[in-house]
Formats: sequence, C-alpha cells, structure tokens
Amino acid sequence: KAAHALGFRVATHLFYLDDAKRLLRMGSDLVAHSIRDADVDSEVVSLMKARDVCYVPTLAREVSTFVYAERPDFFDDPFFMKYAKATEVARVSNPTFMRQTAESPTAARYREALAQAQRNLKALEAAGVRVAMGTDSGPAGRFPGYFEHLELRLMVQAGLTPEQALESATSVAASCLGLDDVGSLTPGRWADFLVLGADPLADVANTETLRTVYIAGNEIR
Repeated sequence: KAAHALGFRVATHLFYLDDAKRLLRMGSDLVAHSIRDADVDSEVVSLMKARDVCYVPTLAREVSTFVYAERPDFFDDPFFMKYAKATEVARVSNPTFMRQTAESPTAARYREALAQAQRNLKALEAAGVRVAMGTDSGPAGRFPGYFEHLELRLMVQAGLTPEQALESATSVAASCLGLDDVGSLTPGRWADFLVLGADPLADVANTETLRTVYIAGNEIR
C-alpha cells in the first residue's frame, strides 16, 4: 500500500502458491519467478487476471541450480562459447563443484521445481495471464545473454509457441513494464531489433543465428 501510495508498482519474488495468493491479495503488480511448489489453481488465476498481473517465470534460473552436475549440452554450443566468460565456465566445470552439485539435495529439488514451473507457465498462459520473459541471469552460474536464448527454448518446451515466447520477450515485456516506446516495430517507437539468419517462428533456437543488432535504427557492431 505504501508503494502504491507513492505511485510505485510492486514486483514480488516468490516460490510458493500460498505466498502468491497472499501477495496478490496485498496488491502485487507483477510476479517474478515461478510458482514452483504446486499446480496453480483457479483462485490464483482469478487474482492475477482481476488486476492484469504479469508473470515472469525465469525458468533458466532453475536450470542454473542443477545443470552443472554434469557437463551441460550448451558448453558444446559455439554460440555460447563465443561469448561466455571463460573463468566462469572453468569454475562450474571443476570436478569438485560438479560432484557437489550432483550430490546436492537442493539442486535435486530445483530440478523438480523446474518441471513444476513449466507446467504452471503453460497453465497460466492458457488461462490468459500475461507472461513476460525474464531469466534472473547475472549471479554465478548464469550467463547473461545466452540465458535469454535458453529461456525462450525452455518456454517453448513448456508448451508456448515460438511466437508466444518471442512476444513475451518483446511486446508483452514492454507492456508489463508500462513502456510505450519499445517492444514492437511500430511508428513512433524506438527501432530496436535483431536481424537473424533463420526463422525463429520455425524454431525458436534460431534466435542464435544472430547477424546484426539495431538500437534506435542504428547498427551496433
């Protein structure tokens, strides 16, 4: 209430279904991170739709907690290796770190949480809740830039179409943040866009065929 009185919107980070309901009743404007302990139900859907609350699943965040139990497939992806920080790749590839991850009960629980998060993402999207893409990348073990591409693939794996996943990262994300000058190629908005070498609607992994980035119509080299 204090934030709203000052004109600020409130984003809440959560894990549990009961916490989501409580925070939504208190006036949360955006849910960051997935509900990961149980299936979403009609009550939480109603609470979110009543105030058009956006949902940011951050699926890649879950992956980072358990994937280094063994060498992840993306370590063989040239697109990843071209830009990844070598010292961080080396850190999570250390045999001791990998063994600790493999033996961690917490990592095992987060693996289960990812599956739950993906089920809830599909259910909420199907119910008409606005979904905005986010990764929570930046902390150790998460690779900014590449994890955004990974997030899109995880969203499609959860049941979204490539078009829905791409919109979640562009026009929907902009609308959830209340931005009216970015998010789509529309007259009067910033001409921010990517040029790809293959169609991402055919396969969302084609976002990795990145050729050129434009900001405000200017090519970024």
